[in-house]
Amino acid sequence: MRILRAGKRFMTIELAQLQVTMLSDGETAMPLDCLLDTEGQPLSPEALAGADLVEGGLRLPVRAFLVKGPAGCLLIDAGAASSWHKGLGQLQAALTEAGFGPQQVTAIALSHTHVDHLSGLVDADGAPAFPNAMRVFVAIEETMAFRANSRMQPVMPRLVPLEQGDGPFPGVTVINAPGHSAGHMAFLVEGRLLIWGDLVHHAAIQFARPEVGWKHDADLALARQSRLSLMRLAKRKGLLVAGAHLPDPGIGHIFRQDGRYHFRPVRRTV
Repeated sequence: MRILRAGKRFMTIELAQLQVTMLSDGETAMPLDCLLDTEGQPLSPEALAGADLVEGGLRLPVRAFLVKGPAGCLLIDAGAASSWHKGLGQLQAALTEAGFGPQQVTAIALSHTHVDHLSGLVDADGAPAFPNAMRVFVAIEETMAFRANSRMQPVMPRLVPLEQGDGPFPGVTVINAPGHSAGHMAFLVEGRLLIWGDLVHHAAIQFARPEVGWKHDADLALARQSRLSLMRLAKRKGLLVAGAHLPDPGIGHIFRQDGRYHFRPVRRTV
C-alpha cells in the first residue's frame, strides 16, 4: 500500500492494479446512548471512558470510497446528501478535491441502504448524481427497502441485486456482514483492503470491546458476530481495513495488544 495523494476531504492509496480514494462526506455527532452493552442497555458513564466526543456526543464521521481501475470507477456508498444531519453532504466536494468528477463513476455499490449511505445517489434536482453509473449494486436482502424509497426513483432502473461472493467490479469481492442491517455488505479489494461499511461505528470503544453494539443495529447479536468475524479475518490475513465511520483518514490496520483489538489509522503523509 502506498499513499498517492491526500487533502482535507480525501486520501488516495495505491494497492496493486487499483487505487482507492477515501471521500469524506462530513462529520456529525450521535447521542451517547447509541452505544449499547450486551444486554442492549446504554453504556454507563464509566464504560464510556475513552469515547471520542464532540459537542457532548459520539463523533461520527461519514465516508465513502472510490475504487479506480482499468474498468472504470466503483463508488462504494454515496453519502447522506442533505437528507440527514447538518455537516454532512460533502461527497461531491470531496470528489472534486480528489480530482474526480461525478461523470467518472461507472458503477456504485452500497454496503447497505441506510440514509447516510444511499441518499447521495440523487442530486438536489432529483436527477442521478452519477449519470454514467449505470449499475447500482444493492444486497438482495435490501432491494425491497431500496425500491420503497421514493427518492431513489431516478436510479431505480439501474438497481442490480448483489450476493455473497459477487464481483461488482474487477478486483472487488463481496463478503456478507449482516446484523447492522439484513443485507449489510463488506468489500474485499484485491485481497488486501477490507471496506466494511458500518461494522464499527465508534472505534474508540468498539475495537477494544467489539461486544458493544450500536442502537441502530437491526440485530445486535448478529452485528456483534459479524464484527468479531471480520476483525479476526483482517488480523489473521493482515488486511488493511476501511470503514464509513472510522477515524480519519478512515483506513488503517488492526492489531492486538493486551488481549484487545486496536485500530491504527494510516498516516496521511504522501
